[in-house]
Formats: sequence, C-alpha cells, structure tokens
Amino acid sequence: MLAVDGRQQAERVLVRVFGAVRLAQYAAAGVAAVSTDRSAYPRPGVVFGLYAVAAAWSVVLYGGALRGRRITWLAVAADVLLIGVALVVVGRLTAPGQAIGWANWTVAPANAAGVLVVVFGPRWLAVPSILLLSGCYLAGVWRDLAADSSLLASVTGNIGSLVMFTVAAGLAAAWVRASARAADEAHAAALAAQRQAADAAARMASVEARDWERRRQYRNLHDTVLSTLTVGAMGQIDLNTEQFRSQCERDARYLRSLITGSDDAVPTDLGSGLGRVVRDLAALGLRIDHNSAELPAGVPGHVTEALLGATREALNNARKHAGTGQAWLTTRGDGAGGVRVTVVDRGAGFVPTAARSGYGLLGSIRHRVVEAGGQCDITSTPGEGTTVEITWKPL
Repeated sequence: MLAVDGRQQAERVLVRVFGAVRLAQYAAAGVAAVSTDRSAYPRPGVVFGLYAVAAAWSVVLYGGALRGRRITWLAVAADVLLIGVALVVVGRLTAPGQAIGWANWTVAPANAAGVLVVVFGPRWLAVPSILLLSGCYLAGVWRDLAADSSLLASVTGNIGSLVMFTVAAGLAAAWVRASARAADEAHAAALAAQRQAADAAARMASVEARDWERRRQYRNLHDTVLSTLTVGAMGQIDLNTEQFRSQCERDARYLRSLITGSDDAVPTDLGSGLGRVVRDLAALGLRIDHNSAELPAGVPGHVTEALLGATREALNNARKHAGTGQAWLTTRGDGAGGVRVTVVDRGAGFVPTAARSGYGLLGSIRHRVVEAGGQCDITSTPGEGTTVEITWKPL
C-alpha cells in the first residue's frame, strides 16, 4: 500500500510542476500575442480564438489531473493535434515576415505539448508527436523561411528548443519516478524486515511462553506429587494414615487438572493457599507452627502461585534436610498490599555458598519469587538451622 502511495505522490508532483510550467508558457504566449501589432494578424479572430481554445483545454486537462484524474493517451494525442493545428494555422495567418517572431504565439505551447506527451504519454507516442509538432511548425512558417533563408537559424533553434526541452522534461520525470520507486522499494523492504522481526519475536515469545509453562508445571510437580512419592518411597511416613491418603488424592486431582487443562488445583487466594500448603506438608510428617495475620486481598494470581510454590518448597526442604521434623511459618501483610513470608527451622543447616543449583533453593524458591517481582533471602548456618524470607510488594 505504501509503495502505491509513493508512486501516486510522485505523479501528483509531476502534474503540479509541469502544470505550472505550462501555465507560464501559455502566459508568455498570451502576452506576446496581445502585445503584437494588430497588423500582424490579418484574421485576429481566428488567431485569438485558437489561443482561447488551447488555453481552456490546458485548464481542463491539468485541472482534472490535479483532482486525481489520469491523463490518458487519448488526451495527450488530442493535445498534440490541437497544438499541431494551431502551429499551421497561426503560422499561415500571421503577416508575411512575422511568423518566425513573437507574433507566432504557438512556439511555447508547442513545447508544452511536447512535455505532456513525453512525461505523461505512452512511449510509442513520444517520437511521432515530436516529429508532428516540428513538421507543423515548419508548415506554418515555411512561407517566411522560403522568402528569407537567413531565418533558418531561428527556425532550427525553435525546433531544437522543442526537442531539447521535451527530452530534458522526460529525463527529469524519469528520475522522479525512479526515485519514488526506489523509496517505495526501500519502504517495502523495511516493512518486510519489520514483519519478519515481529514474526520472529512472536515465535520467540511463544517458545519462551511454552518453556515458562513447562518449568512452572515441573516446579509444581516437584513441590507436590514428586515430594509425596519421595516420602512414600523412602518410608519416611506411615502410608496407611488418613492424612497421607488424602494427600495422595489431592495430588491425583492436581495431575488430572494438568491433563484437562483446568488448573483447578492452583489456589487463587493467598490465605487459603497457605492453609493448603500447611495441610499438605503436615500430611507428609512435618509439624508446622503457622502464624498468619493481615494478608492482603487482591494479590495477582501469578504472584500467589509463586509465593505458595516457594513456601511449599521451603517447608519441603525443612522436612527433608533439617532433621527435626518441625518448622515455623509466619505470613504477614505489610499494610500496603505487600506480603512477607518467613520459614524457619532449627535443624542441621548448611553453607549457602555450597548449595547446589536445581529445583530446590534456587529453582523452586528464589527463581520463582524473583520472576514474580519479589525478593528471597536465604540464610543458614550449619547446626543452627535455616531461615527463608520471601517478600513481595506491588508496583
């Protein structure tokens, strides 16, 4: 679409420029005709009548072009024929000895007709039209030229001016159109590059979205189903208790939600979600002292999911590694819509700098909190336990 507009703009520029040139040429021709001694025109009505017709035709032709109408080859041919007739008639009706001077107003309009055919006409019409205009001019002034051969230089100059002026106009128009095409092609190439970049970005975003969803589901599986299976496989809990069977049923519902795409197992309320986390970890044998107050409402869903997943894994780590079977969970709102979650155990502890990267401290806790726009601080000392502090504040 932009390429077409560019070429149309170039055509409008050409119409305005050469329309202004034609206006100037006809104005000069009119001044020359009016200022000439009336004795130069034995039949002034015909001479001035032809000028009026040619001028009116020029107004109609370029006026329509300025309003967006295309200059057809028929209009170009009609213009050439009209000026050709004027060249012959005015030349013949001018007093002897004056047809090659200013009294013959048709020379400038002949140049205008040549410009029209070269700039706006078909290529096959250009050369025949220039030859016709030149021949008509010769036919009109032939009487004076035959009577005085010294006028040959003036005749040749007028014909040369017609040819050179039209050639120059054609070259200028060709340059304008070529520049417009080059600009259009550059715009088209830029748009194509933008579309390709946008498509590539969309594909990349799609890949990243799928990768993020895969990592999210893996984290949730790691924190829930896999933890339950690990506890059962390692014999760390009595598999026949009602709590453990209920936890297995909850994990089964979560797996079904993944298969059906409903994701019903992910809580949207932070308070109820924390209660579920505490219940699930208690079912796996961890005693949790949970203290919660003033939790804000309206925490975004993805933030809620990240905070619950990080809290669950922090408690999982306490269950697996602290060696005490007990942890303290404190959750507080900050009064401004933010949340602080603290998980503490008084167990074995570890050296934080020696912690292995994976879906534990880094993957399931710190990374998911940071991705949700929060912060996570993990402090631990061997023999003195571990503290995981998670904070999130709305922007």
